Amino acid sequence: MNAFFFKKAFFLFLDATILYFLHLKNKVLYRSVKFSTLVTNSINPMKKVLSILLLGISVSVFGQDILMQNGTISACSGTFYDSGGENLNYSGNEDYTLTICPEEVGQRVKLEFFDFETQLNVDMITIYDGDSTSEPIIGIFSGNTSIGLIFASFENSSGCLTINFTSNGVGNASGWIADISCAMPCQDITAVLDSVSPLANAEGIVEVCVGDNIQLNGSGVFEVDGTGASYTWDLGDGSTALGQSINVTYDEPGVYLVNLDIHDTNMDNYMDGCSNGNAINQVIRVSGAPDFTGTQADDSTLCFGDTTTIQGVADPLLLFYNCPPPESEVTFLPDGSGAAYSTCINVTCFDNEAVLTDVSQILDICMNIEHSFSGDLDIFIQSPNGQEVRLFDQAGGGTYFGGANDNETLDPGIGEDYCFSMNATTLLANAPTELNGNPPSESWVPGTYLPYENFDALLGSPLNGEWCIRIVDNLSIDNGYIFSWELNFDPSLELQDYEYTPQIISQSWDTNSSITEINGNIITVAPESEGEHCYTFRTIDEFGCEYAEEVCVTMTAEGQPPTTFYEDLDGDGYGDPNSTIEDCSDTPPFGYVVNGLDCNDTNNSVNPDADDSEGNGVDENCDGVDGDLLSIDDFSLENIEILQNPFNESISLNLPEQLLGSKINIIIYDLNGRKVYNKTHECLEGGVKLEGLSNLLKAPYFMEVSNDAIGLKVIRKIVKN
Repeated sequence: MNAFFFKKAFFLFLDATILYFLHLKNKVLYRSVKFSTLVTNSINPMKKVLSILLLGISVSVFGQDILMQNGTISACSGTFYDSGGENLNYSGNEDYTLTICPEEVGQRVKLEFFDFETQLNVDMITIYDGDSTSEPIIGIFSGNTSIGLIFASFENSSGCLTINFTSNGVGNASGWIADISCAMPCQDITAVLDSVSPLANAEGIVEVCVGDNIQLNGSGVFEVDGTGASYTWDLGDGSTALGQSINVTYDEPGVYLVNLDIHDTNMDNYMDGCSNGNAINQVIRVSGAPDFTGTQADDSTLCFGDTTTIQGVADPLLLFYNCPPPESEVTFLPDGSGAAYSTCINVTCFDNEAVLTDVSQILDICMNIEHSFSGDLDIFIQSPNGQEVRLFDQAGGGTYFGGANDNETLDPGIGEDYCFSMNATTLLANAPTELNGNPPSESWVPGTYLPYENFDALLGSPLNGEWCIRIVDNLSIDNGYIFSWELNFDPSLELQDYEYTPQIISQSWDTNSSITEINGNIITVAPESEGEHCYTFRTIDEFGCEYAEEVCVTMTAEGQPPTTFYEDLDGDGYGDPNSTIEDCSDTPPFGYVVNGLDCNDTNNSVNPDADDSEGNGVDENCDGVDGDLLSIDDFSLENIEILQNPFNESISLNLPEQLLGSKINIIIYDLNGRKVYNKTHECLEGGVKLEGLSNLLKAPYFMEVSNDAIGLKVIRKIVKN
């Protein structure tokens, strides 16, 4: 027996519990319903459902099948049919208005239509967002349109949906089947930091070293139920970690602000569930190595048996709070009528007491979005304390956002950037369009536009906290994606000041047998053997973090002669021959060079490699004369001439006759100032000849010709081929 059939209609007022059977979708269901109203049973044996006639009375129905009729009911479950029920068509000349309200305050009614067929453009169903036909129309449907999911909107304080259906006298169709449910309001959720290891200091701040393990344990306080909730830690460095208990390390010094984001399993309002409204803002300071600049030896290379001093210097590192730019995730905007979707970012850059005092403090709100029907959408910005501004109000009909995919798939299209700013001049609804998407259609031109509502409604909102883009999809069929979005504040706003400098509490040199004296952070060392000897300067800061800097000196072999270096005051690479130091290093100390051929170390345009200008009274190239040619006037001597320049194996030098029989000192220097030839010749027959030069490398050289007795000293450039 599939159902109870009655031979005739009867009416009965009763207050009782009725147990009945329904044959519904090939299943026998057992339901117990308690109500106080007028009940009728169909006299038609083909009618396999019980219907409730409301007669204008508001009734609470639990798990009941509801037929289209006049009245008001409260229901969050059951199936909503046309007046013909599951198996019969609706009747002709109908004009019914039914209001379905939620069972509890704060809930919102949802209708999900699975089957729908009426006479196209004749038999019409109109759905209103509220508890009467004076409320905004969600949609008017006929034919075999796929209505899909219909929500009472967030702006609908009653949470009710009102349905009006009219039909003509002929051509009645099968009507509809829709599931009734209610969107549960969000519960209050509070995130709690249960414990942290290592323990926080007296100010509640965790202080660690780079690489230290930190354990964070958190939980949530739920107004109703926390079963199945998700826990995501925002680690303040752009990364996240999942779970109530996590272990984390930081690889870079700085100040980090950690928060715990909790989402429950109530997806009725937001796709990722309802979230906590508070921020734990756990501050973590991560120490870094001090600046050891200045920790060095006076001499890095020592002659055998010498000593040197080494100074230890450590300047503590200032730790900065680098506010990470909040990152949003890709948010799918599925088909839905009245469905709301949100994507949120957590702002932590500002003082916890800072609020929005001027709309100019929000430069713009930008999103990268694609959607195949902009007329579906209302777009809102919601501040951390719930204040809200509508950015876009259903406009444009089938105009795309971005390069949308309008091909009945869930494949994402190509997003475009749309920004909202009080500095713009045009609403997005008035923006120009361009061809875009698949298939190509009119799409809003990306750009910056005025919000639909003024940002004034956000004044007083906390700057820190969870800011959300909320999108209400008012019509069925189309979908889209928000790929990313950002909220840009005025850069002149004062940021949260978390700067801190860990103080150094200990500085010392590690023990070493070659340290002969300690004077504060300065040590004197006397290595006892040739080779490299290293010394370690160590610091410990107030976080207990230890850092070390190593300084090494080299002791040369016993008996190795020192090198003479020449002071180079003018930095031209040639030193003053009268200002020297000796060092066992092959590398000249700062301010010294390996050759001393400069004749004016206060002018860097005067050196042996400079071009000499004749007759200006200045010997630019240090060859002893003014100009490139030697003259008797310059020296009161006859011309001195160098033959074979460039040369191969020998050089002939013609000298003034006054030098006949004199001893002529000839020194050849390479460009590093090293002597590669040094001999004294007797001037015979007006000159001298230098032989045996084949061993010199092909390169430029400087030749010095001198006679101390008469004060002659000439330097000339020569070249070996």
